[in-house]
Amino acid sequence: MSDIFIIRDLGVCRKAQFDDKTAFTYFEVKAGVDIWNRNLPLNYIIFIFGGVIEISCNEFENRYFQQGEMIFMLRSSSVHVKVVKNAKLYVMYFETFLSPCDNQLFKAYVPDVEKIVYDFRPIRIPKEVFVFLKQTRSLQAQKVDCKHFNSLKHNEFFLLFRHFCPREDLIMFLSPLIGKSMSFRSKVLEKYSQLKSARVTELADLVGLGRKNFYKYFINEFGISPAKWMMQERAKRLLIFLSEPDVTISDAMDKFHFNSPGHFNRFCHQYFKTSPGAIINEKRKSKIEVTENKNDTN
Repeated sequence: MSDIFIIRDLGVCRKAQFDDKTAFTYFEVKAGVDIWNRNLPLNYIIFIFGGVIEISCNEFENRYFQQGEMIFMLRSSSVHVKVVKNAKLYVMYFETFLSPCDNQLFKAYVPDVEKIVYDFRPIRIPKEVFVFLKQTRSLQAQKVDCKHFNSLKHNEFFLLFRHFCPREDLIMFLSPLIGKSMSFRSKVLEKYSQLKSARVTELADLVGLGRKNFYKYFINEFGISPAKWMMQERAKRLLIFLSEPDVTISDAMDKFHFNSPGHFNRFCHQYFKTSPGAIINEKRKSKIEVTENKNDTN
């Protein structure tokens, strides 16, 4: 199974050394497939050419997306994608805007971004953007594909997106990337993945704020206390981790800083109403059933 979150190797155009952190890749993924990533390495836009997928991204859980829609996911987010109906996905990866023009123009939207509440919803793919994506996909199928090509297509996409996407959709769609307050959210998500403990003071230090200011910014952005958010985030990421193949209870205890089996067991009963072992067994049982159903279909 292809992991849609891993950028593939791209060719280099002769001596030109272009940014290799932007690309477009096409995937066909069968129903029943689950894909996890606890710390997205780049920014992602998923264009749904066909099928239905369900995405949980940070605090936004079990959102459905279907053919003709596109959704943005911010770097450092914790994500779980489940394919509900055989899907055709075109994925754009990028670290930042490559064009200085894009940087300046999107900054002009910051005042509008600050007035909205982001809710991780999709937008329709504009007709002109869809034509662009189909043409790009067609060229790639004919082996016209390298770092130079993807960099050019990155700039072309944002040029078309700015011109043909309704302003209100554009602002909502890219608000996690261009909003001032969202830069704090992005930094929190990034630094959370670097924690060596489960302490709020450590997260505040990594973000670069004193505890008092950190608490104020955090409440304004997330709507709950840092301690409560960290516990909820720990539970979400733990569930994703326990769903991965070959994970052991010991692995999970080390990864999420549980100091004893009893502590780990109490945490799982509090958030999941069951034991760590039962979670692992249930996830593996579900994967076996999905595999058997696919084999029966074939």
